[in-house]
Parts: sequence; structure tokens; C-alpha cells
Amino acid sequence: MASTEDQSSDQSDLLIGSHVARVIVPKAIVYSDENLSSPLGYISNDKLITVGNPRKRNPELVPLVVYGRLAFIESKNIHFENESIEIISSKRGAPREHNIDIILAKPEEKLSENNSAYFYLHQFSAGMETENLVKNIDQSTKNHFTGFGISLFHRQPTGRAFYGAGYEYNGLSTSNVKFALYLLTPTVGYTPIRNPLFLVDLTLSLDFALSAQLSIQNTSQPSGFLWGPQLGARMILFPNQKYHAIGGIGYRSYKVLRMGELVDANGNKMSGITKIDGINLSIGFAFEI
Repeated sequence: MASTEDQSSDQSDLLIGSHVARVIVPKAIVYSDENLSSPLGYISNDKLITVGNPRKRNPELVPLVVYGRLAFIESKNIHFENESIEIISSKRGAPREHNIDIILAKPEEKLSENNSAYFYLHQFSAGMETENLVKNIDQSTKNHFTGFGISLFHRQPTGRAFYGAGYEYNGLSTSNVKFALYLLTPTVGYTPIRNPLFLVDLTLSLDFALSAQLSIQNTSQPSGFLWGPQLGARMILFPNQKYHAIGGIGYRSYKVLRMGELVDANGNKMSGITKIDGINLSIGFAFEI
């Protein structure tokens, strides 16, 4: 927490060394503290704002005045337009140029804003029943699905809760067993850890597949239906930039219907699949849209 002397110094910087700066990132977060732990809102790309001199003890931060109080923005998110601009002060001694109070966007926003697209590759356990089926048919030890997915999420820049939905393809293939799942994944989440370098998300989705297609020794089995929860945790790098890197770990548990009894190529009945569960790993990237 900054001392009274430090705050006075910053106010002085604003009054004596004021500059016009242009925001050069999609959303530049404005914080009420130097630790960047209390976001006030964000300023959109290409907006002009009035800021003070960079902090002497932390040049990566630049002070500005929001709602009559001292706030901070990261210097990497702005470009100084005019180093010699003359300050115009309000009665309270705060810069009035460009009216930062108005252009600061608050969380009450449209659904058409603050959306991200996520693309990822993943792998998760097929579960004991699928593993035994593959072992009996192919004498193979392959016991996991691999696939890819795309998701869209809506997240307020200063909020912790978010939601979205996605689509996945998942496949398991050996010489005589082909298993494909096409999943829809409505998701809600919460962000317990957030800073300019990375954030951590906790997610919960209720996945379901209208089509689970299984082929054994080139013999098609009845299409199945599955549903169940997926719990996850993921890390997102560079959350305040347009592009992000993501990695995650989670757990899936699906109930499978209409596939409890299967037949082999000779028409003999065999035990089928009623459950799929296991650890999920993923990696990918995302960008703001």
C-alpha cells in the first residue's frame, strides 16, 4: 500500500508532468492500486487519455486520475502522443482532458463485447470399460481419447465469473475398434487468480453427445448417447493481450446410454460401455473477438 507521501508525489507528477497518451491494446485495464490487484475497468484501443509521469520506483506503471482519485495503467499498454502538452486542471487539480471518467468502461456491457475464441487439443482417459473392450478385441493397451475443440467465452475484463459453450471431436482408434464422440460443452467458470501475466480459471461444464459412434471389426454398433460433468482448471497467459496461450487439466465422467450390450463380427453378444471417465489434459491458444 502506497504511503501518503508517495500518493502526494504521484499527484504532483500528474500536475507538473502531464502527457497525452493513446491506448494501443484492445483493452487496457485501469487499477486502483500499484499491485494491480483491484481493477476499476478498462479503456478501449485508440482512446486518448491524460496521464502523469511514469512511477520513479516502478517505471512500468503510469498514474492517472479516475473519478477524482489516483489510479494506474501499465506503460506497455499506451503510447505517449505529445511529451510537451500543457496541463489543464480542474478545480480539484485533476486533468480534465479526454474525460477519463467517461471513457473508462465498466462491467455493465453488451454480450457482443469481451468475447474470446479458444482452440485446443486434448487427451482424456477412455475409462475401464472401454479399455477392457479394446484389450479383448485387439489385445491393445490404448486407453485414451484424443481430439480437438473450439469454444466461445464471454468474460468481463474486471469480473471473475464467465460463461460459454463449445464443440469437441474425440476419437479412439485401433486396428479393429473405432470410437468417435461429438460433444457439446456448455460451461460456466470462475477466476480465483488474476494478474497481468496470467490468470487461473476453474470451470464446470455439462457435456453431452447426441452421437457416440462405435465400430468393432468393421461392424457398426448402435449409436449411443452420453452426458456428464467435466471439471477443469486452466492457466491463461497474457490475459490482457489480444492473443493468449492456454493449458489445462481436468476430470471427465460420462454416463453412456444404448451401448451396454454390443456384438462382435460373428454376431456374438459382449459386454459394452456404460461409463467413460478419466483425467483430461489440454493445450491451445485463444484470441479476443
